[in-house]
Amino acid sequence: MTQLRILAPVVVDYYAVPGAALRDPTGYADFWAGQQPAVDDLVARLAPGGDEPVPPPAVVLAHVWAVSTLNRYRTISDHAVERPVHVLAGTLRPEHLPTALCGRTDGLPGITEISFRLYDHGLLLLELLADVSSALAGGAGDLPGSLDDLQARAVATGERVARETVRRYLHPVLALLRRADPDERIILAATPEHDPVTAEFGEPLWVTRSLVVDPGEPAAAQAVRHWLKDVVIPGDDRAPADRLLDGEVNHLVRWLNYLFLDHTRVGGRMAPGDPFHDQWEALRYAQVFYGVLDRIDNRLSQILADSAAAGSRWELERLKGQLTSLSQRAELAIMERRDLSKYLTRAVRAEMDAILQFWDYTQLLEEPVRYKIEVCSRRLAELAARRTARSAMFTDLILLGIAMTSVLGTALALTEFGRSIASDPEMAAYDLGRSGLVNWVAAQPADAILVSSGVVSALLVTLYLFFRRDKSS
Repeated sequence: MTQLRILAPVVVDYYAVPGAALRDPTGYADFWAGQQPAVDDLVARLAPGGDEPVPPPAVVLAHVWAVSTLNRYRTISDHAVERPVHVLAGTLRPEHLPTALCGRTDGLPGITEISFRLYDHGLLLLELLADVSSALAGGAGDLPGSLDDLQARAVATGERVARETVRRYLHPVLALLRRADPDERIILAATPEHDPVTAEFGEPLWVTRSLVVDPGEPAAAQAVRHWLKDVVIPGDDRAPADRLLDGEVNHLVRWLNYLFLDHTRVGGRMAPGDPFHDQWEALRYAQVFYGVLDRIDNRLSQILADSAAAGSRWELERLKGQLTSLSQRAELAIMERRDLSKYLTRAVRAEMDAILQFWDYTQLLEEPVRYKIEVCSRRLAELAARRTARSAMFTDLILLGIAMTSVLGTALALTEFGRSIASDPEMAAYDLGRSGLVNWVAAQPADAILVSSGVVSALLVTLYLFFRRDKSS
């Protein structure tokens, strides 16, 4: 029996309030536990009707209990995490997704299992299991073409299933949970519809294909070699397929096309107790952390591009808000991975670290994300400083204009006042005659007053330019 298991990280609109589970663990768990009945009723109503009775979809909320002990290391055979990393898990049947699966001739044949898990930071993991033995039964001569066709069908089917799963089931469930949390204590509000990022919700970042092969089948060796023909391991002088076929390893998880040799013939369910359960758990975690940080990395690149054209105060404030949110998400994702590593079983942790190391997770994502956050912060700070400098220059020019007009106005007022005293005997009675400044100003011709005011204004402009240049340098 040959099976194909698909794993696809999908972009969704779910972001938890940072630290909500730590600030009030009991209230956090009570919120999730209280929503399970409403979620059960909702997904039952969302399922499409049919001629034959089909069990309804199942969505199980995972964060429904609070940890009451500090000692998590009570066993070495299971994870010591306080709660599952995923927020909810769902299981579907092909009949629950009629648009994506029913009546299509270009779909993946023999789908027996559909499941999904929702994680924080806007990511959902979709999994499909299909029995593809009949699709590969054409003989050794047709096997390469059949495998290539199977790969194309897997990618196309994964994309369609992701879109319909998010649209038909996840969006209504998240809307229900947000209505139950109007104060945003647990879940952040939905992304506004006018935001361009909403077009990405429901779209997979990539679709991985894991072929589970029984090594006892006649064409197993050819299937292994063709499936892994594009996989390269740096520094290894032997082909990955040779190491599998020689029994050195029994699985290979490197890049997009994965392969598991099913010596025990249990299939690709990856259930607890199955031979590859730990490896599949590690692959899930690796996909989540890589996908989350890859998503943040792409958003940071967009902020850098937008900052090049940002000019208004509103645009700068918007970009600053996005940068702050993304930097917090990046820090949380990095910390969550390191915290989780403390509590995973050693087998799962070793496999997850090996997968991320082969993917160059640190060099390709973690370090670039930190660098882009720094660059974005510096770029936005430069734009803000430049805008502040422009505002300060305009303010200085306004004050300079006020000062220049004040000089002229003061000179004219003194002239008018002095001449009024000289021509009006009643006003002269109040002048004690202690200073002749007013009389002297009043005696000057109007042209002299204007020229003197101009000279004083020019002096002010010279002083302004001198101190402005000294401040700029």
